[in-house]
Amino acid sequence: MNAIEQHAAALLDSVARWNEVTTLAKLRYQAELAPDFSLMDWLKNDELALSRYLRFLLSPDETHGQSALFLKGFISLIEKSGHDSPIATGGCHHNVRVDYEVTIENRRKIDLLIASSEGVIAIENKPWAVDQENQLRDYALWLNKRERPWKLIYLCNQEPGEWTLPDNTPEMLKQHILTISWHEVVEWLNVCLLHVRAGAVRIFVESLIKYINQSINGEFIMDNSRELSEIIRKDSHSIESAFMIFNQMSEVRRDLFKELISDLNDHFTDYPFAIEISDVEPSSRWAGFYIPLSPDGVYSLCWEFDRTNYNGLYFGISGKGKNEEHEAIIGTAISDIFPHMQGKPSKHWSWWTWDLDPQGKNRIPQNWGNDGATWAKLGARNEDSIFDALSEVILTVHKKLDMNLFR
Repeated sequence: MNAIEQHAAALLDSVARWNEVTTLAKLRYQAELAPDFSLMDWLKNDELALSRYLRFLLSPDETHGQSALFLKGFISLIEKSGHDSPIATGGCHHNVRVDYEVTIENRRKIDLLIASSEGVIAIENKPWAVDQENQLRDYALWLNKRERPWKLIYLCNQEPGEWTLPDNTPEMLKQHILTISWHEVVEWLNVCLLHVRAGAVRIFVESLIKYINQSINGEFIMDNSRELSEIIRKDSHSIESAFMIFNQMSEVRRDLFKELISDLNDHFTDYPFAIEISDVEPSSRWAGFYIPLSPDGVYSLCWEFDRTNYNGLYFGISGKGKNEEHEAIIGTAISDIFPHMQGKPSKHWSWWTWDLDPQGKNRIPQNWGNDGATWAKLGARNEDSIFDALSEVILTVHKKLDMNLFR
């Protein structure tokens, strides 16, 4: 072991001791402060639930009792993006109506619709889900027919693609569409939080912010980071060692990921299938692992990361045939096997869901990213482990799903 490796080992030892001390400290005040508790872990936290939470906050007459605080803040967010809001911040907010899951023509549903006598703001809530074909264009066409000032908000951490907003969409429609990121949503909620007077509402908003940061923005939140920073910055050797460790983490995660899949294959060595890793860089978007279900390779039981750096994990039956009736049969069959999971079809999937744990215990995190606790748990093999939850899904599908559906 050379000098820099010795310094790196010493730094890791120091960080490990620091982590043990902070963990013990957290245990001592767990009863009074519950630092690891998150309200959103115990409430529904899918896309529909997020729309309901936003509708609750944006409605001035809701039971949060904060009047138009959140609505005014959101309107300011629109104006900061360089757009004029069709609903003025100084308007009569008691006349504003906020609805969610509003059905329009072609059986499409707008996630949130804020309407007043002044105008309309529609919000397409896209924390994770794949866009539907021509979705934003169809919403814009519908809003334009209302003959009132309107805006269409694409609530997403990336700009809309050509699939949902075709390039040939008239410019007079496009100028009414703007993207607001979930990072900006967090900023909006944090500003509002400064003025929230009700303690129960503060707890709700703080939990929502934490959930968005971790589950949508993919941020790893760590307390006491200042103390750790001081350990790393102790001297030049510690700084150099820290960066050497940092530069090695991609390979460490890749190895841990491959070991998980290898152990799953060893676990199912007597079964007529094998788990395969997707043929892309493991940390890239659309990376994941799968079990082929059909001889022609069209269908697979698949887990896939919707975002880079092992974030946004979802699973389901990937692949679609040409017969919509047959796809519906597949979707019904797997929904019957996992009745509590809110699965649905998409362009490339017969059925998929963000609900990863068949027991509803949240044993499989959606965002692995830079969360060391998740990567440390990959090696566990007890009943509460990621390995056990994955094994349970695989075995349940093998035993209960009719494989003739894929032939």
